[in-house]
Amino acid sequence: MTVTTTVASYPVDATGVDVRLRLRLLATTDLHAHLFSYNYYANRPDHAVGLARLVAPIMQARRESINCLLVDNGDTFQGAPLGDAALSDLMPATRPHPMIAAMNGLGYDAATLGNHDFDHGVDALERLIASARHPIVAANVRRADGGTHFVAPHCMIERGMIDNQGALRMIRIGITGALPPQTMQWVRPQIAGRLEIAPIVPTILHEVTQMRAAGADLVVVLAHSGLGRADAAPGDENVALALARLDGVDAVVAGHTHHVFPAPMVPLGSSDHAPIVQPGFFGSHLGQIDLELRPCKRGAIDLDAKQHWKVVTADARLRYADEADAAQRRSLRRKLYRLPHFRAELARGHRLTRAYSARPLGRSAVPLETYFSLLAPCMATQLIADAQRAAIAPIIAGDSALAGLPLLSCTTPFKAGGRSGPLAYADVPQGPLLLRHAADIYPYANGLTLLRATGAQIRLWLERAASAYLQIKPITHPDAPPQRLLDYDFASYNFDRMDGLRYRIDLRQPARTNAEGDIIRDGVGRIRDLRRDNGAPVADEDVFLVVTNSYRAAGGGHFPDAARCETVYLSPYPVRDVIAGYIAAMRGAVAPTISGGFRFMPLGGVPVIYDTGPAAAAHADRLAQLGLAPIGLSETGFAQYMLHL
Repeated sequence: MTVTTTVASYPVDATGVDVRLRLRLLATTDLHAHLFSYNYYANRPDHAVGLARLVAPIMQARRESINCLLVDNGDTFQGAPLGDAALSDLMPATRPHPMIAAMNGLGYDAATLGNHDFDHGVDALERLIASARHPIVAANVRRADGGTHFVAPHCMIERGMIDNQGALRMIRIGITGALPPQTMQWVRPQIAGRLEIAPIVPTILHEVTQMRAAGADLVVVLAHSGLGRADAAPGDENVALALARLDGVDAVVAGHTHHVFPAPMVPLGSSDHAPIVQPGFFGSHLGQIDLELRPCKRGAIDLDAKQHWKVVTADARLRYADEADAAQRRSLRRKLYRLPHFRAELARGHRLTRAYSARPLGRSAVPLETYFSLLAPCMATQLIADAQRAAIAPIIAGDSALAGLPLLSCTTPFKAGGRSGPLAYADVPQGPLLLRHAADIYPYANGLTLLRATGAQIRLWLERAASAYLQIKPITHPDAPPQRLLDYDFASYNFDRMDGLRYRIDLRQPARTNAEGDIIRDGVGRIRDLRRDNGAPVADEDVFLVVTNSYRAAGGGHFPDAARCETVYLSPYPVRDVIAGYIAAMRGAVAPTISGGFRFMPLGGVPVIYDTGPAAAAHADRLAQLGLAPIGLSETGFAQYMLHL
């Protein structure tokens, strides 16, 4: 695909004048349908999220640099209520998806796809991207029935840009993109038999060669992939650093893992690879790569008489959404008022999402929150466990080979702080339960899956989850300061617990994996006294059924032992829909009952600090039950509590 701006190309100045051209690449990633600065789960504004909060810094960055491109790096359409509402019966079929409408209005130049963009299926994704005015590329996604690309593998943007002498120059920019091949397992029900996804690195290397041969002056890779290692294997999930080391690559936008890179407002500096930027998630940051290009010739003779350009310096950084001052925000409002159609599209999307999220389901007799989910089993995750059990029961009952096996329900607190920040918690009050509350507890569209697992596999599965905690040292002095309990780098959606088991976690031992799931040590683990709810010990050779979600069943979140389990049943229905249906079918109010679960091994009264959201203070009964004493707020905004283990 080629997007062309028709302008004349000026010849290179032959007088020896130092000709340079500066190009600014702006990038967003992992927006997950967060368009507005609004929390639909709590039904109130939230100025920490949303593409809308990045509009001012985008405008400011464009004013600072005359030559700009704006790109998006995938996971754009799913992950918040707006994404579900846009595909519901409330959305007129003729209207563009609100995220696409906003991106059209902001003038995006290109985008790629992420793994979660396929969560609602191939047909839905095709319909919504059809309204995009910018090219959408994904080099490693092909149709299974003939091998043709699902979308263009790359695009070539030819654009007139102004150099340092004020002359107009034609620049050819090749843009390609890719997403993890593991998506084939994560969303298997949605794409099986429809699409195939190849390893990222060799696919991108091929596209880079193609774009360079077609005359690209500049090559940009939109990698919906985390940084990973420089020596990443071809089929790895996170390979952005390996891509940045490929010959012919000038800039890489990373994503997928919800990290930020480099530190906001800190230039990347000199490096032995192309500049990389990873702009967080939910609109937390705007990525910026500034490139300086100088003219050059290809070979001894420039046969096509066209000027070629080469990157000579690069600078990568992140920008905060609140950088724009009051005057810039007023300018933004004036601009939006001059775009009544754009404003109307956005307002329509907001109204639609609020109406969709307010659909009633039932009632809850207890609060459903995740402020303390990493200290003890909670009502929110118990509700997930109960709904999964109820949904899978008919499948098990209809198969004599399964009916006699003990059933475990694997649950996780999807929003429980950590690297997502002090506001990232589910908090559903006692009382009416609406559709937005189900989405608050379970924000993703993962399918329900049943596995057959051994006791040994389950133990290693739980060891991975236990890496949520830092190692706690024994008390060496009565006045020793308290130790931090939680690893900020650990994603809370990886803290699995198995309902149907009880076990203790020994924090004296170092974790077997780091926060990302890489094995860092062998030997004795943290999981102790692993038993069934009836008290029977779990042996390595014991066999269980585990109901979980399709993402985890495929090893998502770096759970290789989950992926090694046998898949018995794979449902096309998302777990969140299962939860909504379970609530709606209840004759009375939801009141989950927690039995068993995890506890910490006693450590002789070692003082530790537990970090949670500031709103946890409203749950005085839970604070007292868990023995938590307030300390104050941390520098990062978490509420800190003292606990003795």
